[in-house]
Amino acid sequence: MSTAQPIDVRDMAIVHRTFRKVFDESERLVRAAPSPSPGRVTFLADHIDFGIAALHIHHEGEDELLYPKLIERVPEQAPMTEQVDREHQTIKTALDAASAACATWRQRPSAQTGESLAAALDQLNTVVQPHLDDEEQKIVPLAAVTLTQQEWDALGKHGVAQIPRDKRPIAFGMILEPLDEADRAFMKNTLPGPVRLLYPLLIDRPWKKYAATLRTGT
Repeated sequence: MSTAQPIDVRDMAIVHRTFRKVFDESERLVRAAPSPSPGRVTFLADHIDFGIAALHIHHEGEDELLYPKLIERVPEQAPMTEQVDREHQTIKTALDAASAACATWRQRPSAQTGESLAAALDQLNTVVQPHLDDEEQKIVPLAAVTLTQQEWDALGKHGVAQIPRDKRPIAFGMILEPLDEADRAFMKNTLPGPVRLLYPLLIDRPWKKYAATLRTGT
């Protein structure tokens, strides 16, 4: 199956920028404070757990709504598609290791458990980065000429629906932060009208407060 006109798939690379940054930044923040306060441990552990959960949600959506359709509709590309999809399992192993290390650090914060967590985040970042490259270079172009816009947009809706409502301003702030004005405007247009209207209050302000705490301490 091939769509007559490629659909708009730019949001995948935009969302990927968050995953390209979040684990690397988290590792650096953990290493920056070998003896953190209890409040700092809780905040950073929650942030790391949120990043891990967000990537799980992202991959679950792809496994349900993206890869099966591509394999069914473009069987001649199935070996390549299946190979990239299998990378999710390698990433899940690294996510589980980082999650376990984060739980240990949360419960028994020390220079040793902090370094173990940082090392697990390093390893996670190592396996995530090439997978994101593979998806952007191989899977996204294939999806652009295989899926309908409605099917593609369902991926984003799935992700939003799985994120707790009180975490959505932070998630959207994380996505928007590294973008240029054109990509930021594109992503804002995906928001419901009332949320766009109240963006400074509902998203920008909570995100800036959160980001300041993340980077300057609790």
